[in-house]
Amino acid sequence: MSWGTKVIIILTVFVIGILSMVYISMQQTTEVIEDNYYERELQYQKIIDAKQNLHNLKDTVAIHSEGQYVQVNIPEIAVSKLDSGTIQFLKLSNSKDDRTLEMKQESGTLYKIPASWLPKGWYKVKMQWTNDGVKYYHEQNFNFQ
Repeated sequence: MSWGTKVIIILTVFVIGILSMVYISMQQTTEVIEDNYYERELQYQKIIDAKQNLHNLKDTVAIHSEGQYVQVNIPEIAVSKLDSGTIQFLKLSNSKDDRTLEMKQESGTLYKIPASWLPKGWYKVKMQWTNDGVKYYHEQNFNFQ
């Protein structure tokens, strides 16, 4: 086979490859996944503001295992006049093990969660609450063993 034939074969394979890629890319949709993208972005700005409110307190939320309990300690100034809130334990490996706990005024700054309530594993803990009209948000990964 001469070098001219080899060049023609290589160019033909290249052109077929390019045309195949163009065809495949033309079949892909470019739709936005969510119709209400702008509204969700505004909601996320509220989360950023709530994180900043907690950061401004110069105190932080502490989550750790203590014997038969998982303890969530919240700064007193952030829950002194608690309006409402939730603590979510989202299990990263199995959403069936997700748990949600309602925050209550009478619980104070320390939440003791029985170890039997949470299966062992990695969690993303999301906390959001309102104290005296000010929104707070905290999120962290937590390994319960």
